[in-house]
Amino acid sequence: MKRTIVLAALGILAAAVPGQAQERDARPAPSTNEIVIPSQRVLERDAVTQPRNDFSTNDAVATEQMERQNRKIDREVEKGICTDC
Repeated sequence: MKRTIVLAALGILAAAVPGQAQERDARPAPSTNEIVIPSQRVLERDAVTQPRNDFSTNDAVATEQMERQNRKIDREVEKGICTDC
């Protein structure tokens, strides 16, 4: 009986470990100034992912929301790029 349980446990571990190893990203984390080129799998996944649409279905309201978001992004970019502004 013990032998059957041990063999079953080893079988489960043998099946689970290769699956987990494939999911891990084998590349080391990039340093702060390092450029990372995405893999083909990442590019394909991102190409089919639907973008989030947080804007209203009313065109006038959606336009105002987009303009507000654009101004916010512009302020954040200016803070990050221009230190003397």
